[in-house]
Amino acid sequence: MTGNLDTPADVRHEAQTRHVWAAIEKFLGWLDAHGYASYDPYDLWGTPFGVRGRRLYYKKPVVGLPFVAPIILTEVIAPQLRQSFVRKERYATADGQIILAFLKCHSSTGQTSFLAKAERLAAEMLEYRVSGYSGHCWGYPFDWECCHRFYPKNTPFITSTPYAFEAFIRLHDVTGRTDHLETAKSIAQFVFNDLNDLATGPQSSAASYSTVEKSKVINASAYRAFVLTEAAHYAPSGEFEELAAKNVRFILESQREDGAWLYALDNPAEAFIDHFHTCFVLKNLFKLNLRRQDPAIADAIIRGYRYYRNNLFGDDGLPKSFAIQPRTQIVRLEMYNFAEAITLGCLLRNDIPEAFALARRLADMVCGELQLPDGHFVTRVYVGGWRHTFPYLRWPQAQLFLALTNILAALPRPASDEDSVSA
Repeated sequence: MTGNLDTPADVRHEAQTRHVWAAIEKFLGWLDAHGYASYDPYDLWGTPFGVRGRRLYYKKPVVGLPFVAPIILTEVIAPQLRQSFVRKERYATADGQIILAFLKCHSSTGQTSFLAKAERLAAEMLEYRVSGYSGHCWGYPFDWECCHRFYPKNTPFITSTPYAFEAFIRLHDVTGRTDHLETAKSIAQFVFNDLNDLATGPQSSAASYSTVEKSKVINASAYRAFVLTEAAHYAPSGEFEELAAKNVRFILESQREDGAWLYALDNPAEAFIDHFHTCFVLKNLFKLNLRRQDPAIADAIIRGYRYYRNNLFGDDGLPKSFAIQPRTQIVRLEMYNFAEAITLGCLLRNDIPEAFALARRLADMVCGELQLPDGHFVTRVYVGGWRHTFPYLRWPQAQLFLALTNILAALPRPASDEDSVSA
């Protein structure tokens, strides 16, 4: 849809803008009908059977395989069966990104109905925040057994809470409302006080993924460094800036010579390089460096993107999930990867034009080939072409919605379309 290279650029931009707006309108219709509660790829794993099965599998893979296989097969063949075992829930990761997407729509159209939707959704997010910490925070509404520990439901995570932080900060930017800023400050207090630090050098430290462990997950430190850096811009804090700087140093020191970041350090089971977690690191470094303007961070982004582009896309030019593919890999296209690649390309468009060109190509594919008639997007495509179409807002409907609005923010919009998008 971006058009032939002989077509004038403004014509290509206009054609893609119309294409993306049409996809967003369809998605908005689906979202209005679907609502903000959703099933999730991990909800069956949070049932007692799923937790026990996964725990056994991590300890004794051969013995545990018969217990995890039914959930894996259900997800591949009939994900809708989960409706008999779990209920829809709300997810801050999804709601936060939907708020950001509504604000992008509001900015692009001037329609106040989008802002009203964002305000209502923000109020609802506050109703299901996790209490008992030094500030507002969010986790997942299910138990989660992973390879190194068990997380009870509503354990706050640094990978979900920052989306709420950014949503409230941007709401404050648009509306000037001090209550939104106070909410964002409260979230920053949680991020500063309640996550754990693990010293990794004289002036560097890794931030924990949650409140209950010490770990060296790279993207967790990137999320935290972004929140603290951004919060310090609105309410100057030397403590926030100092801790953010330590987390950034850890990230830079953890970058390999080839530009890559492992998912985590010191845990062989987590020593992999994957697509969307690499995007998480790069996008948070980029956003925090808008404030810091540090050449070392800018260089790390350039080197990281070079590795990302060369190793996390297939010969067909499409995102692949791992730099080194697992021996058994049944997923050919993961839409979470598409969403994060598009958003990253939009962020980097002025520094790495190739990244934005790639984002535009992927957005065209999402709108043209991967959106279903009712408006929601395919979840993933398996090897052989089997398409998973059961929708999860946290993975990747919200991410794709935000990604497409990011494309719109970076493209000129046809004047004749001013009133065409319904909110």
